[in-house]
Amino acid sequence: MTHLRTVLCVSALSFGLAATAANASETRNTNFLFACDGTNKTITFSATGLGNAASRFIQGAEISLFENHGGLQYIILRAQGNANFQLLTMSTADNRVFRDFTGFFSVPNVGGTIQFTIDGVCNSGAGQIQGVVTVAFFS
Repeated sequence: MTHLRTVLCVSALSFGLAATAANASETRNTNFLFACDGTNKTITFSATGLGNAASRFIQGAEISLFENHGGLQYIILRAQGNANFQLLTMSTADNRVFRDFTGFFSVPNVGGTIQFTIDGVCNSGAGQIQGVVTVAFFS
């Protein structure tokens, strides 16, 4: 019985070390802000340092607002501004949305960089919307 326990402990330790060395996931994030004047706003940011692979797999995404005075109409997060790579949609009642994809979005990676767009609008007179976007990549 003690040999079985030793084998299980060594196996668990080896698995943990292998997962760490494999760099199984990495994230890129950015803060964003847009004024609430009733018009659509588009913010573009680049996820850099993603290596030389022709494409990267996106495994999850999150939008979290830390300033929202109730005027939000919507926010949409897309990879490369492409409707086929729409990752998240946030509506009027949300302050946080996230999704861990059961599959992966395979997105073209040009020189280790992928462009993302945040499209949003909020009602005029509601001040401003501020938040953070996080995108998780599978390595």
